[in-house]
Amino acid sequence: MFSVGHVVLAQKKAHILLVTLNKQGRADAHKYMDHWIDDTHFHWQSQNATDPTSKRGDEIIRHAALGIDIHLFVRDTKLAVGKAAPFTYHGRVRYQSHQGSRPMSIVFGLDAAVG
Repeated sequence: MFSVGHVVLAQKKAHILLVTLNKQGRADAHKYMDHWIDDTHFHWQSQNATDPTSKRGDEIIRHAALGIDIHLFVRDTKLAVGKAAPFTYHGRVRYQSHQGSRPMSIVFGLDAAVG
C-alpha cells in the first residue's frame, strides 16, 4: 500500500496525485483539505513541506510550460471490505490557482466532468 499521495515520475514528466477524500483516522497534520469544488474542479492540498518556491510547488504551478502532466486518482475511503479501496482515474488536470504555503491549496481543472 502506498504512503505518499504525491508521486513524481521525473523520467515520464508526470506527477501522480493519489487522493483519499475521507481522512478519518489520519493524524491532524495529514488531514489535507481535498474535495470536489464542482464537477470540473478539484481542490487539493499539497504535503506540508511544499511551498510555491519549492521544486514540487513550482512544477505544479508551471506544469504546462514545463511539459509535465498531472494525473488525478481519487477514492472515497482508504479501505473497502477490509482491503485497500481502488482509486478512480479522473485524467489529467490543469493548474488553475493556488493559495498559501506549506501546504499549498491548489485548484485544478479537469478536462472532463466527473460523473
